[in-house]
Amino acid sequence: MATLTPRLPVAFAAGAVLRTPARTLTEAEFSAIINASWENGPLHTDAEYTRGTVFGRPILGGPCLVAVTAGLTSTTMYAAWNAAGLDCHAALGIDEVRYDRPVFAGDTIRIEIEVAEFHETPKGTAWFGRVHDTVLNQRDETVLRMKRSYLLRPLPVAP
Repeated sequence: MATLTPRLPVAFAAGAVLRTPARTLTEAEFSAIINASWENGPLHTDAEYTRGTVFGRPILGGPCLVAVTAGLTSTTMYAAWNAAGLDCHAALGIDEVRYDRPVFAGDTIRIEIEVAEFHETPKGTAWFGRVHDTVLNQRDETVLRMKRSYLLRPLPVAP
């Protein structure tokens, strides 16, 4: 079987660090994410309750932040994959999720995506990629860390 070769190998390669644009999480987006996820614990929905906590105001639920991270990274990841001549065939998993700091409405986040692993699958028909995400707030503090893995396939070659 022929060895797969990415079209532009440096676009998505082990050691590469991809960066997303920053995005401010508005009050409306915060509420929408909380409501859509049914994350109804008082730490996320009750401003009066959270005044008496260490946070002082509602925080974004951890699973909501994972979803926001996936969404905010998608354009950057697909651009890198496309430049390499690859497409995502399957998301394989999310591992080692760590919440380091809370995220509040009004926070601005951005993500650094380190390509930790990238190699052909044993049968040589696809690529395996693992990334380590670091979500940073406007003060460059880490708010979330996680690892994700993907199965990537070559894009069709244009005739």
